[in-house]
Amino acid sequence: MSSATDLVRVLLTAPLEARIASVAALKEHAARWAGGGDTVDRAALGGLAAAGVGWAFACGYEAALAKLDPELARGAAVMALCATEQGGGHPRAIRTTLTPAPGGGHRLAGTKSWVTLGADAEVLLVVATTGVDAQGRNRLRVARIPASRPGVRLEPGGATPFAPEIAHACAVFDAVPVADDELLPGDGYDALLKPFRTIEDVHVLAAVLGWALGVARASAWPRAFLDEGVGLVLLLRTLGAADPSSPATHVTLEGALAAVKRLLDAAPWDTAAAGVRDAWARDRPLLDVASTVRAARHDAAWRALGG
Repeated sequence: MSSATDLVRVLLTAPLEARIASVAALKEHAARWAGGGDTVDRAALGGLAAAGVGWAFACGYEAALAKLDPELARGAAVMALCATEQGGGHPRAIRTTLTPAPGGGHRLAGTKSWVTLGADAEVLLVVATTGVDAQGRNRLRVARIPASRPGVRLEPGGATPFAPEIAHACAVFDAVPVADDELLPGDGYDALLKPFRTIEDVHVLAAVLGWALGVARASAWPRAFLDEGVGLVLLLRTLGAADPSSPATHVTLEGALAAVKRLLDAAPWDTAAAGVRDAWARDRPLLDVASTVRAARHDAAWRALGG
């Protein structure tokens, strides 16, 4: 979209077509944005075209990764972030290693226990340790590699009781070659993993709102719902352009999340199609994933602001 007005117009008037209901359709949506554009717009309009909350989440997740790595934004491949290991996703839990290889480049070795969209991913962003610093903290880098590279093995992962459309995987890396130019710049935690948590929240919320606006239009919900929904999308659009490490961004995002929950929880779901209503009841817990991490981020933001 070229402007906020264009985005609102499309969200409120574009023909409704639940066409994103497969990985192939997800790739088609990504291809439409391969030339660039606002990634929050990409998420919201993906949600509008999604067949359910799970596919809306996938659109938001892919848009967030495109925001994280501009190189990925120029392609249409399905992407996945590989961070979480058996001990969790905290930097100190990362045991996957990235070590120099004889003759140049690196070798990647380790296991990621939970990779969202990993079963369908074509490009992987893998968080790995290169050792520890003087204080004993993990030094992290992120490697961008094709999922088809020799030494990469993606195995079926666990399932969640919500958004069952989204397939997860366990990723195993066995001495996978990584070229120097496949390492993303900057510290893997401060420059990539930490800000991604905020970036993902912004984009997934925008995508879920896009989906809900489609339901509202199809169900003839009151105009007030549409007004609030597009208002929140525009707030998220602003947050998408803000510094993801800023305490002000974190406080505002927490307010946006609370507003989205209130809006959706008060929606007249009993007037939506039965399948939609039942799917929302199943998928509503998606908005509470990582609530402990969000609460810690929120508290830290208030402390940083002197509150």
